[in-house]
Amino acid sequence: MPRIEFRGKFYNSEFEMPPEERRAYNQEKERAAQKNKTGTRPLTDIVDMSPEVKAIYERAVGDVEEKLASSQPRDLPRTEDIYRQSAPDNMKHLPSDESIYRPSKPLIDPAKSVIEPEPAFAVNRLISSVLWVLLLVAVAFIVTQFLF
Repeated sequence: MPRIEFRGKFYNSEFEMPPEERRAYNQEKERAAQKNKTGTRPLTDIVDMSPEVKAIYERAVGDVEEKLASSQPRDLPRTEDIYRQSAPDNMKHLPSDESIYRPSKPLIDPAKSVIEPEPAFAVNRLISSVLWVLLLVAVAFIVTQFLF
């Protein structure tokens, strides 16, 4: 995944950005997408098509645009309303799951990056490894002196 440079700082992903910077970055991406969208030319201007293929293409594009406009979300009933309609009479007074649901706080702060080992830990590991090797060599030397 390519690194993201935004406002002079580098990030491995959007999720490493602080929340304010992430919002600004997403707004800038949306503006750029809108700018590109308005500046695009139809495929019929770029590619030479026969009149039959061009008619099929334009009909398909028109159908897609109509479907996108008609698929906008309508006012859907809430879970609470559906629950009230479908619950047995002796349970209609009880709260639904949606009304008692409270999202928990995240376990970790999503704005902070992943945990990385401290640089001093690598040096400590190297020193301890060298000491262990020296200790094993000394033990092997002593054992060979007494056995032979």
